[in-house]
Amino acid sequence: MSGAIKTRIITEGLTKLVVPENDEPSKYPSFFNSRGKFVRDVSIVCYKAFSSMKEKSGETGECLSFADCLCGTGARGIRVANELSDHYGKVFLNDISSTSVELAARSARENHAKERCFLSNEESCGFMLTRKGNSGDRFDVVDIDPFGTPSPFVDCALRAIKHQGLLSVSATDTAVLCGVYPKVAQRKYLGLPLRTEYSHEIGMRLIFGLLAMDAMRLESSIKPVFCHHDMHYFRAYCLVEVGNNYSRQNENDIGYVLHCFKCGFRNVMKREVFLLDFENQSKCPECESIMKIGGPMWVGKIQSKDFVEKCAQISELSIFEPESDIPLYYDLSEISDNLETRTPKISDVMKELELSGHSATRTRLNPTAVRTEAHLREVQKIVARLSR
Repeated sequence: MSGAIKTRIITEGLTKLVVPENDEPSKYPSFFNSRGKFVRDVSIVCYKAFSSMKEKSGETGECLSFADCLCGTGARGIRVANELSDHYGKVFLNDISSTSVELAARSARENHAKERCFLSNEESCGFMLTRKGNSGDRFDVVDIDPFGTPSPFVDCALRAIKHQGLLSVSATDTAVLCGVYPKVAQRKYLGLPLRTEYSHEIGMRLIFGLLAMDAMRLESSIKPVFCHHDMHYFRAYCLVEVGNNYSRQNENDIGYVLHCFKCGFRNVMKREVFLLDFENQSKCPECESIMKIGGPMWVGKIQSKDFVEKCAQISELSIFEPESDIPLYYDLSEISDNLETRTPKISDVMKELELSGHSATRTRLNPTAVRTEAHLREVQKIVARLSR
């Protein structure tokens, strides 16, 4: 019970939250991550953007339902109920810890949001599967924010979400997704990672790949609308289309990433193309070394321009600045280290790329990287010239 632990009331966004006095998870049976505030701020913007786009399409925003399936002390769900009350009429908060649920209930009362909040103390998959039958009872938004991998919860989440609903997923097993433990990644995400300078993007594509492959198995599909990386957090958002008519939509979005660890060449290939000529496709076209293969994973777009623009209209957070869809960014710090030079300003590199006729944007997956269709050799020349 919460009476057995010391609590404090903090303000996050526009919401008062009752949380344990100590942030360390080992101290209490309920854990609140104060360092996750930025990730929650971003999610509030995304949920508002989603509901606004629903309203524009003719659906009533106030009738939308939101499910925080591993809610902990309820920080994200209570913020939705309090700050987005005009958009979400029902907010479901569930956690296997009775202490966490009690703290969430106290936060709901603090914000006068008790009538909009429906709390439960169940195992998360059991909670979600109560919604798998009648599609009208499913949730408009399902949020999965576990410790570690979301893999055990994806199947249940896909069964619990409405057609054209929004699924948001967190992953904190960064080392696994970035290639430190490839066999673990293969078990949990159904694909091999690569330890490259763009490993954050590989990790994100493995997450979307898991979501897509599970969705296809359940006669559904996904459409990524946004993703970002912050500290140890991977965060992915996608629309889910439910029904056999949509189950083949993701087939061409699953493929492989090939990387040459000798010269740095990289390539993205759809699964059918790669498998038709596996032996020749895995040979580097520049230095003829055998490239390492990552995947299968998502090789399609990892954002929706319309969705990101809507988020930018709602919020001034720089994370919603425009980003191109060119896959596999270049990390300027990594390039500079390899060239044994100082790292120039990203803005200067982007300006030089544009003057050379290339597109160039930053990426929300890595603060020291750029996205461009320019060849690695050209980026290296620009970095070398600007670092003199």
